[in-house]
Amino acid sequence: MPPIDIGKLTKLLEEQLKIYTKLLELESSKTDVLLKGELEALDNIVTQQQPYIMSSANCEKRREKLLDEAGLGGYTLRRIIDEFPEAKPLESVFNKLSDVVMKLRKTTDKNKTIINTKLRVVNYILSKSGASEDRMITYSNLT
Repeated sequence: MPPIDIGKLTKLLEEQLKIYTKLLELESSKTDVLLKGELEALDNIVTQQQPYIMSSANCEKRREKLLDEAGLGGYTLRRIIDEFPEAKPLESVFNKLSDVVMKLRKTTDKNKTIINTKLRVVNYILSKSGASEDRMITYSNLT
């Protein structure tokens, strides 16, 4: 295996794990807020998520740079763990990270479904009230 700092990579993965765990927590709280229709609380959660999303992108760039420097650009973490015995210590944090990312995707998908359902309801109500994308809604349209 080309020289790669396993300790540095492990720290990066642990940092990503903390970030994704916090994003999962926020995304999970978003579900209840979406169901209740609490727009101010939703805005607050989205605002809280932004720095974590930026930190996640930064970690990913640093991880890619570290792998590129080791001549492993384009390798997945799974491939590195499977092909290089000295990378086995990464497996535990990699598995935890994979689990959190999977849960985050499921929660995000659930929230998208809730948003899309609410949007369909709003569109249905607008269409029944005579509103359309081409016409501006005014009081006279609704009476």
